[in-house]
Amino acid sequence: MAEEEDAFERLKNFPPRGHHALLGIYTVDNGPDWAELACPFAPGFLMDLESGLVSSGPVVSLVDAAAGAAIIARTRQWRPMATLDLHIDYLRPARAGQALHARAHCHHVTRKVAFTRCSVHDGDADRPIASATASFFFMEES
Repeated sequence: MAEEEDAFERLKNFPPRGHHALLGIYTVDNGPDWAELACPFAPGFLMDLESGLVSSGPVVSLVDAAAGAAIIARTRQWRPMATLDLHIDYLRPARAGQALHARAHCHHVTRKVAFTRCSVHDGDADRPIASATASFFFMEES
């Protein structure tokens, strides 16, 4: 009998597509219920070139991707899911020119919903730029 494929290993080796590919999101590290993803800096992330202020869009996308990856790391299942709720507290501005890192931890899973916490930094994990919580709804396959 063939060994069942590990869903998280599949995710790590899956080439980025769509929005993730456009942002350059990639896996940095992972554990049994967490995943760390990163996004390289791009000049298009800046809201204002003079101030160097990074837009919230790449941060939100990275948090969403890292939280989803953490759920797959914990459940080891490839299930369709949708973001139910995502809340981000911005603690300081991201520095222009620095890659963004998001480490998400899946702390609870029910039959229909998974819950995550995430910390975002721009190179120094001890100086986060944001803290987030997100929940995801598992969708029925049709």
